[in-house]
Amino acid sequence: MNSVTTTSFLYEDELQKSLESAKIVQEGLLPKKRHLKRVLGTYFTLYKPRDVISGDFYWVGRKHGLDYLVVGDCTGHGISASLLSVLALNLFEYVIMNKGIKRVNKILQEVDKKFIESFNRDGLHDNPWIDLSIVCIDRENNKIHYSSANRKMLIVSNYDDYHVIRGSRYPIGGWQIEDNRTFTATILPFEQGDMLYLGSDGFQDQMGGMKGKKFKSKRLHELLRSLNDLPINEQKKYLEKTFVKWAANTKQTDDICIVGLRL
Repeated sequence: MNSVTTTSFLYEDELQKSLESAKIVQEGLLPKKRHLKRVLGTYFTLYKPRDVISGDFYWVGRKHGLDYLVVGDCTGHGISASLLSVLALNLFEYVIMNKGIKRVNKILQEVDKKFIESFNRDGLHDNPWIDLSIVCIDRENNKIHYSSANRKMLIVSNYDDYHVIRGSRYPIGGWQIEDNRTFTATILPFEQGDMLYLGSDGFQDQMGGMKGKKFKSKRLHELLRSLNDLPINEQKKYLEKTFVKWAANTKQTDDICIVGLRL
């Protein structure tokens, strides 16, 4: 083994160790199971980084007697995307828990503003972005307040019916024409026992199957509807098995994050 090969091997080994350490840190920044259970109740998280660390994230909090859930997908993969996810986690903690903004569309507007400010300093301009959804669960009045930046929410009712709710069609950050970007908000009633799902696009974009094509959103929505009556932990197991079967020997395409909860 020559000196160049040895140096390359040592570098790759050190990089892998650093990534594994970063993974521990990143997982430590995500909400703990006890916190998720306290805020969401009956839930599951399917969280699969593509490259050790992930650009996908989820955040929960309780404020004003309301329960908040955010699921996001940052630009790219790996190190840069994981750093963006850390920024996003901190921004939602600040905007909701510290600043006390209550309405979901106003929360996204403030997060968008702060996110852009982070990449527009000292004459340097960059355009990373985050696709994400936020829900505010008002359990006292059985209502969901929803807003999103280029993502969707799936609601599956007790009657085996499902609804895909879309929000604004642009992300947090990225190239912007507007001076002050605004986000839409949707208010929906819910019944006890309904299922709510938020996620990134990693699962549906996975290549595989008999023809080596994407899993696609419609197939995922139909799958989740079919799992509606199963206990929450069984839903997660079935999703994991479906993913493995679909991907087979194909490399994972993207980071994956799906959060499902029983209302």
